[in-house]
Amino acid sequence: MNRLLVLISIVMLYATAAFAGETYFDNHPTMWKDPEILIWTPDAEPPIDPKEFCLSLRRNNTGIGEPKCRQFGEWERDSVAVRYANWLKLNMESRLEPEYLRARHPAMKAKLQELEDKIVLFVTSNGNKISVAIFDETATEPKSAGTLFQHGDKIALGDEIASEYFSGKTRRRLTKDERKKMQTAPDDLYQEVPKFVAWVGIGAGYSQAKIPLTPDNWYRSHIRSQVRNYRITKDSVSLWNFLDDSGPLFSVYAGGTWYGFIGLELIYRFAQHDVKTDSKDTVYKELDYWKFYQHEIGLNVLLSRTYPATKWLDITPFAFLGFQYSFFVEDIGLKDDVVKPSRAYGVRIEFEEAYKGALVGIGSQFVFKKHYGIGLRTGISSRGRNVYSDPTPDAAAEPTTIGASTIDWFISGGLEYHWTL
Repeated sequence: MNRLLVLISIVMLYATAAFAGETYFDNHPTMWKDPEILIWTPDAEPPIDPKEFCLSLRRNNTGIGEPKCRQFGEWERDSVAVRYANWLKLNMESRLEPEYLRARHPAMKAKLQELEDKIVLFVTSNGNKISVAIFDETATEPKSAGTLFQHGDKIALGDEIASEYFSGKTRRRLTKDERKKMQTAPDDLYQEVPKFVAWVGIGAGYSQAKIPLTPDNWYRSHIRSQVRNYRITKDSVSLWNFLDDSGPLFSVYAGGTWYGFIGLELIYRFAQHDVKTDSKDTVYKELDYWKFYQHEIGLNVLLSRTYPATKWLDITPFAFLGFQYSFFVEDIGLKDDVVKPSRAYGVRIEFEEAYKGALVGIGSQFVFKKHYGIGLRTGISSRGRNVYSDPTPDAAAEPTTIGASTIDWFISGGLEYHWTL
């Protein structure tokens, strides 16, 4: 008994597969409300009835309104259209791309482009199957194509075609002026580039002295360094020997590009760094906290290109190169019970008023609906001061230069608003 049930199930599975249709491709042609459907066939007897097919459309798509269906006699009497229809009947197969079924004759191309907002339903008997293709004015090849099983019931066949190819969301049919405007509008992927696109954004990220994919021994002195007696460290060339070399950063920026190619961006960044005090140094018993606020103002030059991924998403990868000025503002405090600080506290290390440096990196902007963007970027930031000075006869010994070469890697993301001028 169990074997019999298994055998019956296998037979039914094969029977279902044999009777099932196949969609070769479907590029989702526009489904108009109250459409005009033109049924085009090279057969002497159409496989479906136009009046019954309109009823099938209404049964399977409640938003289609009042469709009008008729046999496309104009094309069935035209020699160029007849030749193309017979060619389609012989060449429609699975695994074919739409361009292989494209109309080549100039007169046939013109007929397709003159459809306005009408929909042509090509349907023909092909052995024990029915071949189906959908045409509209937007292309010279079928928008959708496939096959259905031939079972001789025109009403059932019309229901299957309506369910498979006409069940999408409908749109209001265009007026004559709207149709003319759509025909002359540029393709989404080849629209004219705006003269100027501007944006503002706020971002957050992370920075560290260690640059990825570089040897650890380049940064060992930064990472392990500690400040003794408020001013002494093994190496004073980089500011990261005094300050924590990693942490979050925040930014505000504004910029713009001309002709989608070259642009400028003004950026302000903020970060906070604690001083790396030596916990074994007893002089710090008086210290409550010691940190520096890092403020940076920079200007970047960007080279970019915009790729319209979809109608609602533009992707703009870019590279940037710029300069910046860095300002470190000290924030230090003693414990409440300290009446008089130590002498070392009074002669603690001081940074320059400003450090200048460069910015270089890459990034990308993802702009949704032409206005709302997400910006991602990564790069290398430097800051330093001139370590050379002209000697003078009365020159005296000076402390080692502080922050002559300070470099870090950063990565950040931001929320942006874009507009076009």
